[in-house]
Amino acid sequence: MTIDLRQQTGNALFFLLILVIMLDPTNTVLHLKDVFFILLVGYNIVCFKPDWKFLPHICIVFAVVTIGYLMAEVQQNTVDGERLLGVYKSIAPLVLLLWVRYYDVLRLSVVPAVLTCLLIVVLYVMASASESYEYAMYVFFSEHNDMVMMTQRSFLGIPLFGMYYKSFVSLSFGMYFVFYQSAYACSRWKRVGYWLLSLLFFVAFLMSGTRGTMLLPFFMVAVVSFSLLKGMGRMRYVLYPLLLLFALFVVGVILLLASETEEASNTIKYAHIASYMKLFSDHPLYLLIGQGTATSFYTEGLRRMMTETEWSYVELVRNYGVLSLLIVAVLLYPLKTLWAQARRDDFAMGVLATYVAYLLVAGTNPLLFSSTGMLMIWIAYSYSEYTAQPLSSHP
Repeated sequence: MTIDLRQQTGNALFFLLILVIMLDPTNTVLHLKDVFFILLVGYNIVCFKPDWKFLPHICIVFAVVTIGYLMAEVQQNTVDGERLLGVYKSIAPLVLLLWVRYYDVLRLSVVPAVLTCLLIVVLYVMASASESYEYAMYVFFSEHNDMVMMTQRSFLGIPLFGMYYKSFVSLSFGMYFVFYQSAYACSRWKRVGYWLLSLLFFVAFLMSGTRGTMLLPFFMVAVVSFSLLKGMGRMRYVLYPLLLLFALFVVGVILLLASETEEASNTIKYAHIASYMKLFSDHPLYLLIGQGTATSFYTEGLRRMMTETEWSYVELVRNYGVLSLLIVAVLLYPLKTLWAQARRDDFAMGVLATYVAYLLVAGTNPLLFSSTGMLMIWIAYSYSEYTAQPLSSHP
């Protein structure tokens, strides 16, 4: 068996970049994200021929951001220089789309996702066991850009202590892979191993204390269950209604959580919406040409000027107007290929569902222009283009 050293070295660099993104999403502890990103890009330039197919996608995003900046200057809107630099830095990882066809990014993300979940559970147990540990962690995380957000919240009257790791969303594909293999792995011992890993993911996500993140494992269970039921002959006609009832229950819980107007997070988000409506009412031209990249507006949510809120897609419209549709098109592009693959491949169906779930969650969280968001985009593009054996082959 011949080992492709060039490919394995690239895989190792990509693995390390993914690991750093998941473990240190704010890049304030290890300070290695930029290092591994530059090393990986440089290595790809030297060792692999770029796939120019996705160059227009990269150019579109950079062009929209640049036009947005120019429109801000034309309208004499104040531009936050640090935020502008941050926007360009956050979209720079799109450059790796030129080489994603050479990498099985989804598989490369599984082990880092497992390690991150293990770290989350350990930190949660330590914080729950001792107030001293909890306080020390709170101080440490606060000094490192809130890489882990520790909160005491109440959902439907139930008090919860949550530890939200900012890279949670980037673990979604790894979680789906583990859930899928827990059902389809070829040997019993492998299935047992994947079941234990599934439990680890379940526990870690429930510890997050945030609505969308806590519900993601249930969504994954539903996706894998649907795949299993497809092969059960007539029995599936009995089980499909049960799965539908489960899905309706989850949707009902989401609606209940979203309608809790007294909950602090919802109160802030609804106040942001009111502020957006006032902004667009006072400046209707922003709906067409945008306010501009890295501009700010006053929001009642936090009663101050802000350059960004959790409403990611509304933010795109505020910054870029109708040009925001081009960025959305780049985000949606993999769905066409994933949909075609999903019609003949059960695993691809889950990949499609996971990416759609990410796009929905990102709508109410600042995840689109971030390293964790870029990782999700890499995986979606990589899976749709990767030329090796299909991931649905059951190990």
